[in-house]
Amino acid sequence: MRQPCLYIPHGAGPCFFMDWNPLDTWERLRHFLASLPELLPQRPRAILIISAHWEAAEFTVQTHPSPGLLYDYLGFPEPTYHISWPALGDPCLSERVVDLLQAATISTATDAL
Repeated sequence: MRQPCLYIPHGAGPCFFMDWNPLDTWERLRHFLASLPELLPQRPRAILIISAHWEAAEFTVQTHPSPGLLYDYLGFPEPTYHISWPALGDPCLSERVVDLLQAATISTATDAL
């Protein structure tokens, strides 16, 4: 079954891990993100994330089987630089993405770090 393509906003840096005034500053976004599974016809086998937070000369596909987090923000409380998300990568899916991009004559690189 075909899944929808979604634009998923993520808020300001580590917004959900900080104290805000007013306290409910990010509550609407939290509710939206929590409701995403209801929009899907079935549980996805994988999630492909395309990020504008990666600056490179060409499209770059992460191929590591358990990639780390990139902290691409500054000026936030120290604990926010220690947040972890032990998500699994999918090297087979990464390879498929590279193949599709190259088949479309889109210059593509990989990053296994």
